[in-house]
Amino acid sequence: MKKINHIVGILSLGLILMLISGCNKYLDLQPQSEITDVVFWNTPSTFKLAANWFYQNTLDDPQTNENMSDFAMGQQSDQVSAGTYIAPSDDGTWNGAYGGIRNANKLIAQGEISSIKDNILAYLGEGYFFRAYNYFTLFKRYGGVPLIDKVLATTDAEIFNARATRDETFNLIISDLDKAIADLSVKSSSETGRVCQEAAQAFKARVCLFEGTWRKFHAIGDANSLLDLAISASKSVIDSKSYSLYQGKGVASYRYLFIDNTSENDPESILAKHYRINIYQFDWPYAIASGAMNPTKKLADTYLCADGLPIEKSPLFQGYDSCRTEFYNRDPRMTQSISIPATVIMAPQYNIPLAQWPGEGDNGNANSGYMLYKFISEVTAPRSSSLGDYDWNIMRYAEVLLIYAEATFEKNGSISDADLDKSINVLRDRLPMTHLTNALVTTNSLDMRTEIRRERSVELAFEGFRWDDLRRWKTAETELPNSLLSVKVSGSQWALQTITINGSTTSSRFYNLPANQLENGFKILQSSSERSFNPGKNYLLPIPTKQISLNSKLAQNPGW
Repeated sequence: MKKINHIVGILSLGLILMLISGCNKYLDLQPQSEITDVVFWNTPSTFKLAANWFYQNTLDDPQTNENMSDFAMGQQSDQVSAGTYIAPSDDGTWNGAYGGIRNANKLIAQGEISSIKDNILAYLGEGYFFRAYNYFTLFKRYGGVPLIDKVLATTDAEIFNARATRDETFNLIISDLDKAIADLSVKSSSETGRVCQEAAQAFKARVCLFEGTWRKFHAIGDANSLLDLAISASKSVIDSKSYSLYQGKGVASYRYLFIDNTSENDPESILAKHYRINIYQFDWPYAIASGAMNPTKKLADTYLCADGLPIEKSPLFQGYDSCRTEFYNRDPRMTQSISIPATVIMAPQYNIPLAQWPGEGDNGNANSGYMLYKFISEVTAPRSSSLGDYDWNIMRYAEVLLIYAEATFEKNGSISDADLDKSINVLRDRLPMTHLTNALVTTNSLDMRTEIRRERSVELAFEGFRWDDLRRWKTAETELPNSLLSVKVSGSQWALQTITINGSTTSSRFYNLPANQLENGFKILQSSSERSFNPGKNYLLPIPTKQISLNSKLAQNPGW
């Protein structure tokens, strides 16, 4: 397979479109000083150049939006998570998505009429894929949005389109993805790093699971047809054998999956945004190592014990008496995602490995006893040069397996052990971890839906899925108003003034905490009295008020 570098040599399609938009469409001339459509869109390389723009400018960057849920909190509370968010005047997500849609419309329009269409089908497919990608970004947040499927001039009436319905918006996304799947090459004949047919199928599975479960639990229409599509699309990816789980670091593969800078050769990576020091870099590793996204007790308690049972049922759970006991005998993803206190690690804000304690040194999570370990780079980049040298996975094969399991269960009300072995137990074998089976669930009075959701929650923790999941499951109204808690203080090692483990000593930040900072003995990050969720309002975000001022047809979401 060929390799492609999306990081360098990318000409801004926005500049190209700006230049060609100045042409007089009524003249059959080619101005010498401008790039016209007839001049630019005439070779496969120019369509490829246009498609390249999306990889840097449309794909999501690493983000801390897990703070919008109940699984994480930054150094300050999040307004969405707390239910105190107000309608903004402007919104970068809205603007960025429609910018991407405009550029996709241009690529599609030119590709569909091109005399070399048969030679640029893959790039045309990318245009359809990225238009769907941007509309899904809007759809998840706002529901139905204005649909624009062509490049607009300032005089076009469509600029002031009303919002399409939820169904109309979703149908456009699926239609675009089906066109992308038809046009794109399969992975084996695609350039490494580019969207391929299997990637579009994986994204379709994500979209259909989201809307299928939203319809089911919000009771707004036919869910089963979409769950069938999610099953079919995810199964197509699985059966293609184009991807497999990363296992390059043995039992530590889950952790190293996220900090290995070779995602272009990673069998699990379906679509990634690429970063390299001194080429296209980011300060994400430093930000999260410094407390931008800290795990909560809710997430820590979600990890199973090694016997496959929840902590409230397993005899293997060691409790909270020391700073470390709750980490013992647990799903290995816990200790590969949350740093065990006093563990010596290399982090990007240090030059040498150091023992980790909350709030000590440059570790900025002073409020929480839980410290994020997932994504913490081992490339030293202290302070002034906090650079990232690994890629951000937009989609990975693990998600496809989880989609297949959840969609199968939600469609049928049950899932066979054979389907569990095809999906969730593949993830558990990487760790390794006790299999999920129907017998385990029945014998221990567990709930299969809860266990499938648990698997998704811990596998994809901090990757930006949790808030969307709570909303599509319609459990946000139950989960988000609860207090955000951290480590056990009362009766635990954290209550001591000084803590020493393995020769490393720290002054406990939770020593002598007043009672109003504890709930059932656990450190309060944010009290339930400071959190709320209005189910008639908060399942969708508000349309930016500036957009409503500009377009009188643009109705605001309910409650905002």
